[in-house]
Amino acid sequence: MRIMKFFMYLILMFFAWQQLQAQDDRYAAGYMNAVSNHATLFSGNSQQPLTLQLINHQYFKTQDFVNGRLSYNGVVYPDVWLRWDLYRDELIILSPVNYFIALKSAYVDFAEIHGYRIFYLHPDGLAGCPPAGNYILLHSGDHFLLEKLSNEINRKEAKSGIGSEYYFILSTTFYLQKDDAYHKIKNRRMLLKALDTHRKEMKQFIRANKFRYQQDAEKMVLEVVKEHKKLSR
Repeated sequence: MRIMKFFMYLILMFFAWQQLQAQDDRYAAGYMNAVSNHATLFSGNSQQPLTLQLINHQYFKTQDFVNGRLSYNGVVYPDVWLRWDLYRDELIILSPVNYFIALKSAYVDFAEIHGYRIFYLHPDGLAGCPPAGNYILLHSGDHFLLEKLSNEINRKEAKSGIGSEYYFILSTTFYLQKDDAYHKIKNRRMLLKALDTHRKEMKQFIRANKFRYQQDAEKMVLEVVKEHKKLSR
């Protein structure tokens, strides 16, 4: 009888060991998958410092890293630290050991920082398609509106009168995809031309809201495009 109980005990222990082993395998697989995903995330090159001293920074909104959401190579990371270098057009991620890593553009599905969605545009062959790069998605649907930001280095005489000072100047261009073509927008006239129809109503809308392209181009372009979409229904 004691021998029978002993064998039953061994059988139960064997099945319990198998269950624990299966759990360990699942945990190990999950751990390795997480490590693999983050290895991809931090596999880019270190951000290279600028060789010039400039009086302002080259980043979107702020030079500080901000908490954001990132989809990279099909994996969504809801809590990462990012900034967007507008001079080199690179999304920079802060690694757990405080390295500044430039994300590989081909893997960036989208990033969300400062309340904006940024994605990497691959040229799609439509007429007027802008060049590949990171763009802000302002509006989707049949009035697909993109904003392109870029920084260029300018030079001016130093205040002391000796030597030069270097600074970044921001350039903004919008692209409206409509009727199977992209339309470049850099001023009020180009905006109205891109929308084409309801021009009288659009001019009235701009005047009524006291929009000025030079003062707040992003707000003006977005609101006018949204109003045009309403009238086009």
